[in-house]
Amino acid sequence: MKVRVDELPDSGRVVHFHETDAWFSARIRSGEDAAEIALARPINVDLELVPEAEQVKLKGQLGGAVRLTCSRCLQDYVLELNELIDLILLHPLPEDTAEEIGLRPEDLDTEFFDGVTIDVDRVVAEQIFLALPQQPLCQPDCQGLCSGCGADLNRETCKCEKSETTSAFDVLRSVKLEK
Repeated sequence: MKVRVDELPDSGRVVHFHETDAWFSARIRSGEDAAEIALARPINVDLELVPEAEQVKLKGQLGGAVRLTCSRCLQDYVLELNELIDLILLHPLPEDTAEEIGLRPEDLDTEFFDGVTIDVDRVVAEQIFLALPQQPLCQPDCQGLCSGCGADLNRETCKCEKSETTSAFDVLRSVKLEK
């Protein structure tokens, strides 16, 4: 969905956004790591777009659920999304602006757009990606898989024979250095 800035009333416009798996697959699943992400419940967004002098403020709420794969035990789980969106879109920088600009903490909630249209799909997809954990875990204390037998340690005990663990550096104990 694209919204033209010149068509926004001064008081702003509220956009209701409800998308299902087709939108999610087209927008989200195009990335390299996106094969492990699936939509568990439709994405719902209520977003208010308010034009100001040289910017557009976006405020709203994003809800839905995605299915992720736990990075420790490889089981699928559902992550509920309930994110606040508070973003400022700025008109493009003049072409004669220096290439590198230092960011301040308050700049993290701003980004640039072409000055004519706002791609709401892109903004919502970006907010979903920002809500995803760097290391998806089904539960904070997930035990993962046994490195020996592959058992899911959250559901069963390890079937490996317990042996005295030795270090690869134990062989160095037999090395004699000449003085």
